[in-house]
Amino acid sequence: MEKNNKQEQAMNNEESCSRVLLSKNEIGRIVFCEGCSVAELEIGAISLRIEGSALNSLKMLLADATTRLTLYQQEQAVYSKPTAINYNVH
Repeated sequence: MEKNNKQEQAMNNEESCSRVLLSKNEIGRIVFCEGCSVAELEIGAISLRIEGSALNSLKMLLADATTRLTLYQQEQAVYSKPTAINYNVH
């Protein structure tokens, strides 16, 4: 419980937070707050705060989803191709 109170106090006091830019591209950025041990993912107007230790799990989750989406799209492309039907078979 004490840890949660410390994190809440740190999150509420912007001046006590030291933020480090971890990554940035055209869709957003990830900033790490040393005082809170929280990574903040910002995409447009959406902001998601996660514990720094969960950042690797998020990476693996996104990588898995990307791989599965690619496989799904490849299968869809294969099944959507018109196939030649031989109507002369008796």
